[in-house]
Amino acid sequence: MISNALNILYTPLDTPLVPKTDILKLLGWVKENSSSQIVIEGRQDASQILKTGYPWNIIYAKTNSTWQYDFDITFPVLAKFFSSAYGLENDDVTSIVLLPVKTEFAGTGFYHSDPDNYGLRMYIENEETENFLLMKPTVEPYMIRPVFSLDQSFTNTPLQDKIISASLLSNNQTFFINNTRAVHAVNTVNPGTVRIAVIVNCVRSAKVGAHISDLILRSAEKFKEHAVMWTSK
Repeated sequence: MISNALNILYTPLDTPLVPKTDILKLLGWVKENSSSQIVIEGRQDASQILKTGYPWNIIYAKTNSTWQYDFDITFPVLAKFFSSAYGLENDDVTSIVLLPVKTEFAGTGFYHSDPDNYGLRMYIENEETENFLLMKPTVEPYMIRPVFSLDQSFTNTPLQDKIISASLLSNNQTFFINNTRAVHAVNTVNPGTVRIAVIVNCVRSAKVGAHISDLILRSAEKFKEHAVMWTSK
């Protein structure tokens, strides 16, 4: 029995499948609104730093607990699912980040760790089914997320030599990714395939944290063949 969610680097989550979505409509919404995104105070992503080589057409569908560009009206089923999938309330979810991979992107993106509280993710669609997400574990079993540099040196947070590949249960699934004991990178073998990931960021509270931890632990036990564990070697 796994006792600590920090020992899990990746696992599909035991939730309903992501609702089927009109992908062309969603990508149209992204294109229409991404060029006019509002300035988000304290925004924590590398899109403004990495002017070249950034793999995603990133857009914030919800920020500071407020829906943007009528996302909840345009895609009401999906908007509700972002919280209900994990057994959370709408008010528990503070931001939603959509990450469609650019059609021209190929190869492995930059290794990084996301700053959100709990590592909740989903794929609305993922046609890249092999080696789509690569991970490098940390050498040390950190209990609190360290600072991971974007220069890829990771001098202050040494990484193990091995590279681990995640695996899919479904091309529209929820999953957990560990941002404390690993870094990860998107990998594209077949440019032009549709891949839309979502970061679901929640309030930090004892109640929400305990609920999500239970979900991660239960899911890793259920999906042992897909779960990736942190080990020292």
